[in-house]
Amino acid sequence: LVSACFCLLSWKAVQLFVSASVRTSETVPRKASDTAVLEKVQEREWTMPEEAQRPGNLDDENFQAGSSVKLWKDFDPEQAGELELPEFTGSDAPYWLYHFGRTGFFAAQGLVSVAAANLASTLGQSGAESAATDVTPKFLQQFFSSPQTFATITISQSLETFRQDLGYIKDGLFKQPYDMSPRHRQWSPAFIADKGIRYLREATSVLKRSADKADTSTWVDSSEDIYPPYFRHTFHYQTDGWLSTESAKVYESSTETLFLGRQDAMQRTTLVHIAKHLKDLGADPADMKLLEIGCGTGRVHTFIRDNWPSMQTTASDLSPFYLEEARKSNAYWERNFAPSSAKRATFVQANAESLPFAAGNFDVFVSVYLFHELPAEAQDAVFAEAARVLVDGGLFVLTDSVQLGDRPKLDDTIGRFGSFAEPHYQAYIRRDLADLARAHGFEPLAKELSSATKSLSFKKVTVNRNATQAE
Repeated sequence: LVSACFCLLSWKAVQLFVSASVRTSETVPRKASDTAVLEKVQEREWTMPEEAQRPGNLDDENFQAGSSVKLWKDFDPEQAGELELPEFTGSDAPYWLYHFGRTGFFAAQGLVSVAAANLASTLGQSGAESAATDVTPKFLQQFFSSPQTFATITISQSLETFRQDLGYIKDGLFKQPYDMSPRHRQWSPAFIADKGIRYLREATSVLKRSADKADTSTWVDSSEDIYPPYFRHTFHYQTDGWLSTESAKVYESSTETLFLGRQDAMQRTTLVHIAKHLKDLGADPADMKLLEIGCGTGRVHTFIRDNWPSMQTTASDLSPFYLEEARKSNAYWERNFAPSSAKRATFVQANAESLPFAAGNFDVFVSVYLFHELPAEAQDAVFAEAARVLVDGGLFVLTDSVQLGDRPKLDDTIGRFGSFAEPHYQAYIRRDLADLARAHGFEPLAKELSSATKSLSFKKVTVNRNATQAE
């Protein structure tokens, strides 16, 4: 079935190649405000901090490290040796078959998209003397030069990521993902075809824009109190940035392909902190209120709700297009997988720097893959808002990209992602998040790593109001 779908997708991609190459050659005048922001970021020359000053090493003094921290800190996929494959029988078989199926699917989809983009580049040349641009990403160039090495790295990272995720499930921290069910729409050939065609069309454009270092302004102009300049930017060269329905519909396929099917498992480390917090408090989830900022398409929010359906949750995002996709994704979960007693989620369009909620309104505050796309002053503002809207003793879970020192073997290359239209990434991977948290009244708690992801938790320090008033 998957092979048949790929044949369909590949054929459809051929029809889209020429139109995509023409579309990516069009330019949109960059707005002055966006140009100033980007040039300010790009002018800076980044140096490698001393090893002891890298955030991943500073974390050792500030967070309680889960076993995953040492595992990934020492992990070197090129020196993995003989792969220890899991048993594809017994009670764990459905998990492994599903997740390795995902890895195979997204890896194949990624390779097809690169072939599509290169063919589009070739067909889009107007003159016989013009040389086609090779749009193959650097990390995939290794596949073509050494497929066996690339496969070993991919499989070894996937093995460890999924083994860790399954371990959390066996420890009772969260459930098996609900989308493993054969009832889920992702098993539908029509759904696969729709998502695959959207992805191939998008990837063809993105890879061409990346190779050309194309303009990164969006079609929307606005005052800063609606959309700040850093938001009006096409991160990773995606079409329209965060500001279109098409962008929202293709986002999950794009990011899962980038991580070769590991994204969900990596981001589920967020649930580890929530589960432990609830256990430590002895709290009934029905009595807790959770806010997720920058919820995007709402996928992580469905995992949160699937594990604690009685919890009152709110999902917010600045993009109305992504927020609508999140609402639809959660509505699908409600119709097909939610227990009848599940509470309805609330969806709010809001800038995380200035949230429309009363002080002390939430028990848990969640941010997943938002911080690396924020300038430093916005990161400070988000922490200030988290401190304001959380109750005393409330939990802040921050899940994002690994930083320098988290996986030392990657320190020399991790910054390259910044060239993929990620202007704040270099600063992010150098920032001490524990220090940032303490500046806003939080105490660092725990840390988990999973492949390319780190997940940190912070506790809002309880204020002794009687002492404060006496002073």
